[in-house]
Amino acid sequence: MDTPDTTLKIQTLGRFSMSVAGKAVATDWPDETMKVLFCSFLSPLDLYFTWDRICRSTLGVPDTPASRRLLEETFIRPLNSYLTRQFGFNPLIAGREGMRIAQQRIHLDATEFHSDVIGGVRLLSLGNLAAAHEKFNGAASLYAGSYLPGIPGKIIASTRNELDSLYHFALMNSMPTARNSGALR
Repeated sequence: MDTPDTTLKIQTLGRFSMSVAGKAVATDWPDETMKVLFCSFLSPLDLYFTWDRICRSTLGVPDTPASRRLLEETFIRPLNSYLTRQFGFNPLIAGREGMRIAQQRIHLDATEFHSDVIGGVRLLSLGNLAAAHEKFNGAASLYAGSYLPGIPGKIIASTRNELDSLYHFALMNSMPTARNSGALR
């Protein structure tokens, strides 16, 4: 049943868990590759994935009509069915050029963390030290540990490294910002 106000909450920092209306979902994946593929779409760094990138990361081959058909039959259709059964809706949006997650139906901690750090950097560059400090502190409080720990994959590993770096950046810049913002009052 597709309920428009259903929000899928996904925790990716420190551990991987998902819930709809407070109830844990997708706790038993039928296939590890499907789980890794879905988790790859959760990266806040890449909001859209081309078919070529999906084929290369999942099948190890470039996008061709044959590889796309194999991808569709082996992973995409079963993943869509699984997600619909688990969440009550399918959060994946397929287009001519690739796939993405429907962000409006999902609350993803990594996206909120990333947004806070980038917002803090923007505010810092504008000289708004107090607001930047608030954003960096918000990001630090969201960061419960590395992104999708224990889940393999190139896209996931790349995102994990980038988010770890952003976390350290936020910590390093929140300390001097705190001293400076206090001195300006």
